[in-house]
Amino acid sequence: MRKLFILLILASALLCCGGSATDSAAQVTVSGATLNPEVFLPWDTGTITVVVTNTGTTPVSLSSARLTAPQNIDIIETPHTGSGTLGAGNSMTFTFTVSVRGEEGIFYPRFLLNFRDAGSLSYPILLRVDRTPIDAGISARPDIFMTGKKDTVVVSVGNPRQNSVSAVTITPVTGVADVVPTSVFIGTLGSGQKSNASFSITPTGEGDLTFNVEYRNGQNRHTIPLTIPVIPGTAKRVAEPIVSNVEVSSIAGGYRITGDVSNAGLETARSVVITTKSPAVPIDPFRVYVVGSLDADDFSSFEVTFSAQDTAEVPLVIRYRDDDGNLYEESTPVTIRSGIGLVPEHDGGISPVVIGIAALCILLVAGAVLYSRKKR
Repeated sequence: MRKLFILLILASALLCCGGSATDSAAQVTVSGATLNPEVFLPWDTGTITVVVTNTGTTPVSLSSARLTAPQNIDIIETPHTGSGTLGAGNSMTFTFTVSVRGEEGIFYPRFLLNFRDAGSLSYPILLRVDRTPIDAGISARPDIFMTGKKDTVVVSVGNPRQNSVSAVTITPVTGVADVVPTSVFIGTLGSGQKSNASFSITPTGEGDLTFNVEYRNGQNRHTIPLTIPVIPGTAKRVAEPIVSNVEVSSIAGGYRITGDVSNAGLETARSVVITTKSPAVPIDPFRVYVVGSLDADDFSSFEVTFSAQDTAEVPLVIRYRDDDGNLYEESTPVTIRSGIGLVPEHDGGISPVVIGIAALCILLVAGAVLYSRKKR
């Protein structure tokens, strides 16, 4: 009878201990699980962080923690394999490094936590792999590049992914143009967000211009190259000043050119000035004639003065700027017509021609007077 009593006591103790261990395991739960990146691209590397919390009133002894994964996911690092104790009301964090392969879809790696006394905790974690990259494209560019003329190229980026991407940067790469700025940092681009970056392009030759759009998905860097050809040509929308109604006349010490200048182009010609150059030498009063802005289909009269020797033709020069301040120069040859003599320049007194004409008039008058006297 005494032996039976002792056996009953031992059985009760074992039942109490087993129940206590089971209760302790039940009070530990997963309070959070995060992934970085939130959504993986194929072949990305990232982390899975699991937080467990002891919601009970007694400490719980832990044996080991590990992560198991389906075939498309590789576990790179599992640092939490040792034992420990999780106190009442406390939390513990476990971080695992994983790498996904090329398959796209939804996967469930499983977090396993073993308790020293009894039982274990198993928790599935949803992991998505989506091969959709961010959208990047050239949203604005000139129809034709012109050597030395500054134009604008706009690069647009948008994020169609379910997660944010960070460190979005656009960097132009080329050896055939001057590009300003040399890089544009956009930063974080949330899901569904978009942004634009403008670049000033001044071609110096012919070749390719590439914009590298770089971004990070978690710790993984991805690049999208955007390449456009730079082939300098003649733009369709430009100013085109044309001179007409040109007349040449002589003045004291030189010549005068008068005429009209018209803008036959589709853009405004700004800061228009007209002058002459070698072998002509500009002289006062109109060394340079300032027209100012000349809108498309508009015209203006002009007048320039110059001297020239031993030449039958001089260049009439038109200089103007576009909206970006680029300077252009066009030259039109003007013939100094035969029969126009150069009128000598004098510091003072009456011109010899005037004197000759006056003398001739005097002689005519005197002859008329003498003739009338003889008739009487």
